[in-house]
Amino acid sequence: MKTLAIIFLTLISFSGFAQHGKLSGEITSEGSTVAFANVYIKASALGTTADKDGKFLLKNIPAGNHSIEVSAIGFKKFSRDILINEGQSKTLNVQLEKSSEELNEVLIVDTQTGLTRRTPYNVSSIDMQGIESKGNPNGMMGSLREVPGVYGAEFGQGIVKPFIRGLGFSRVVTIYQGNKLENHQWGADHGLGINDLGIKKVEVIKGPASVLYGSGALGGVLLTRDDEFYKESPRFSGNIGATFNNVSNGIRTYASLGKSFEYGIFIATDLAYENHADYKNGNGRLIGNSRFNTKTLRLHTGIEKENFQNKLSFSFNDQNLGIILDEEMEDSKSLATGRNDRDMQLPFQEVKDYLLSYNQTTQHENFETSLHLSHHSNNRKEVEQDFDLVDLGLQQNHSFYNARITFPNGKIKHSLGTQGSFVKTQNIKNSQEFLIPDAEIFENGIYYLASLDIDSWFLQGALRYDYRNVTADASSEELIADDYILPGNPQNRKLTRTFNGFTGSIGATKKFNAKNQLKFNFSTGFRAPDLAELFSNGPHSGTSRFEKGNDQFGREQSIQADLSYTYRNNRFESTFSAFGSRVNNYIYFTATDETLPDENMEIWSYLQTDANLYGFEFEIKHTWLDQQRLETKFSGAIVRAEDLKNDRNLSFIPPDNFNLEVGYFGLNDRSFYAFSKLRMVSDQNRAGFNEETTAGYSLLNLGISKKFNLGNDELETGITVYNALNKNYVDHMSILRAFNVSSPGRNFMLNLKYKF
Repeated sequence: MKTLAIIFLTLISFSGFAQHGKLSGEITSEGSTVAFANVYIKASALGTTADKDGKFLLKNIPAGNHSIEVSAIGFKKFSRDILINEGQSKTLNVQLEKSSEELNEVLIVDTQTGLTRRTPYNVSSIDMQGIESKGNPNGMMGSLREVPGVYGAEFGQGIVKPFIRGLGFSRVVTIYQGNKLENHQWGADHGLGINDLGIKKVEVIKGPASVLYGSGALGGVLLTRDDEFYKESPRFSGNIGATFNNVSNGIRTYASLGKSFEYGIFIATDLAYENHADYKNGNGRLIGNSRFNTKTLRLHTGIEKENFQNKLSFSFNDQNLGIILDEEMEDSKSLATGRNDRDMQLPFQEVKDYLLSYNQTTQHENFETSLHLSHHSNNRKEVEQDFDLVDLGLQQNHSFYNARITFPNGKIKHSLGTQGSFVKTQNIKNSQEFLIPDAEIFENGIYYLASLDIDSWFLQGALRYDYRNVTADASSEELIADDYILPGNPQNRKLTRTFNGFTGSIGATKKFNAKNQLKFNFSTGFRAPDLAELFSNGPHSGTSRFEKGNDQFGREQSIQADLSYTYRNNRFESTFSAFGSRVNNYIYFTATDETLPDENMEIWSYLQTDANLYGFEFEIKHTWLDQQRLETKFSGAIVRAEDLKNDRNLSFIPPDNFNLEVGYFGLNDRSFYAFSKLRMVSDQNRAGFNEETTAGYSLLNLGISKKFNLGNDELETGITVYNALNKNYVDHMSILRAFNVSSPGRNFMLNLKYKF
């Protein structure tokens, strides 16, 4: 009886299997195979990925009619209804049609997180290779301010903090060489510490992205992408160039060189030197101690293969940055010297960065992986009283990792990731002053990202949990001798604070047709307070402030809704985005109208409130004439921000700003380019606490460039005139606007670049 039962069950099993079929085939395009295309059956969980030769096999397909869909990056989707009979093995060879539009939609924005152009996040991209912006004294931020919704808070040339949709300072994350930079969190008068050397483009992710990038990505993310021309170059190739800025008599020289070898191995290097004297404002006045100089070196090596890519990079950046004093506009106290004086003078910042990073991606039949490891050393000194003394010095060491695994097969694409940091900050011995204690920060997060592609809909959701532990340590001999006191004055002179919680996002992209697309996203992000906001308790060199933090701060938590609509045809493209954000426990910095006895130093404190931010951005582009030689672009951004607890405007919010640009490509080979850009900044009449209104202004920029073919090489020249009308103005987002320190006047920028 038992034997008969086994035979009966076996027959049933064979019968069940016999009802299923197989589908195999090859995927090609224009006579070439298409590797790693996705093949799946709609309305089911069945799917697979083609191999490197474009061949695929789908097993266990139930008998019946099915809709087969094939997709690959850079190709239009292929759909076909097919009948599978019981036990049938069927062959389907697929020819895909190339599509630049489809390529743009699914183009990967960040391999670390799996972000693509189709994601519901609002993502903008700006090219950093244009000759008209090479050598801009404000570095990367000089170009990024052309992106609607992005603004810069200046502390003179060379020191610019990014703002996205009204949120800046520690609320914007910068990813450089895959590393999450933590070196620019020491207040408003410290810049990013990087320039555009070797960078091809910058992706700007707007809105809370903490679910993918952890604490700090409350306003958005700046994601730099290297120019990796050397990966496709069998001979040594590269470029060398120079830039002259007359507003500061500034000179920048730069070069890049690289080559690929057998087995996919490549090597490359980038280097630059930049030196500026004090700049002139629109009235021809020298702004004293606005001089600066930088030296940068980058090295790269790795392997680029079909299913495996890795890259080891090292960057060194050395900056000397003059600090403009509050009294600079008083003739008797100005630090201005000779027109071409480049020697550093007191006070100034000396900043050195060393960054070693390793990035790796792999592609397998059923999954993909991404791995990043990096270590960043940042040494920052503020020298105020004597060249041989350090008034305020900090050494920060930051180890960072990011790992992700993605399962791309089937209708739903799954990604699991983990990300973490260990940061150690120490005051430099023999410093004259101490603003924050020594500290260690441990942070770790894990996230899940899922995306679903259904016909014209692309849905994506993510969930993340983070834990952060901050330990402040005031037990060093220097801090004891300085009478540095932690909140509560603990006996062991140590204090620990923890921050943890969940963040998430959910959104969709709806493609109505080839011309119309709508994105909407709902997300929550967070930011843990930085060391200065928690534990500041001392004088800040280069200023007349005594700064005080608050260790009881909770983490900032943002909830934002974002809507973006795009219309495009052959010659016209427009994008309109609107957003609304609530930030609980928003941290701001303000004067208290109190002074320290006997020290004549004003006390500034960090405070918390709840805030609402809302606004919109737009960009309209059109091309005209034959071969689309004439381009026009109009863009703008408006942000409103409210301090809810105190029923007033939030401080330090960008004014309404608009940009009008016209560009023309001349000659048969489009090697000549001429452009004009008009930037219009409105009055900022919505002053916040301890803040004055500022007048608006308009800036006109003009430029021409010409490319010359020299055999296999190319010479590119360019002349750009910034602030062509020599407008004298003070920007509302200038750190020094309270002291009426004006921005640079007319600047003739001459560029020469040779590519070989």
